[in-house]
Amino acid sequence: MKEKLYKKEITLTIVFSVLLLLAGHSASIFVLFPFLQTGTLWGFPTQYIVPILLGWFGIAAVSLVMTLMCNKFDDEMEEYVKSLEKGKKD
Repeated sequence: MKEKLYKKEITLTIVFSVLLLLAGHSASIFVLFPFLQTGTLWGFPTQYIVPILLGWFGIAAVSLVMTLMCNKFDDEMEEYVKSLEKGKKD
C-alpha cells in the first residue's frame, strides 16, 4: 500500500507540473510553430489571445483539478496512517 501511495504522489506531481508548465508557457507553441500565427480568435490574433486565455483560465482550471486530486490523495494517506495506527493497537 505504501509503495502504491508513493507512486501515486510522484505521478500526480509530474503530471500537474507538466500541465502547469504547458498552460503557463503556451506562447512558446507559437514560437516553435510559426504557421499557427495566421488565424484570429474573437477578432484577436491567436498568438496573443490563446496564451492569455490559457494563462488565466487554463492555470485556474488545472489548479482546481490539482487541488481536488491532491485532497483525495491526502484522504488516502490519512486512511493509510490510521490503518497503521490501528494495527499497532491490536
